[in-house]
Amino acid sequence: MRPATLTRCTAAMLSERMIVAGAAALAPGALLRAFGIDADEDSPTLRYFARLFGIRNAIMGVLLWQVRDDPRALARMAALNAATEALDAVAAAVPLATGRTKPSAAAGAIGASVAVGAGFAGLALAARRASTRA
Repeated sequence: MRPATLTRCTAAMLSERMIVAGAAALAPGALLRAFGIDADEDSPTLRYFARLFGIRNAIMGVLLWQVRDDPRALARMAALNAATEALDAVAAAVPLATGRTKPSAAAGAIGASVAVGAGFAGLALAARRASTRA
């Protein structure tokens, strides 16, 4: 992968982190509904946790941005992001498997985590290849 392409892929994944962070900060109710939480289940506590989720995404985005010019560090950071998404999917799958959450809420969270995690895994592989050629 050419350096310019790697930069664009990094920017795309950074954008995902910052869009989710912004949505969590500015419109936590809309973010909760996007993840399958019904409006009647919305609460100040859920909105608080949505904002914490947003803070985590913002911090991970900033860390990703800081290593964008170092393929080796970028590979590690992208892999960490992919692992975080995998753990998010597991965290949503456990209550689904035990019947402690609605399938629609778990499906949204699992689907988003798998999709974003795949993007970060691809970025990690591309950055790793770029680091071995540098």
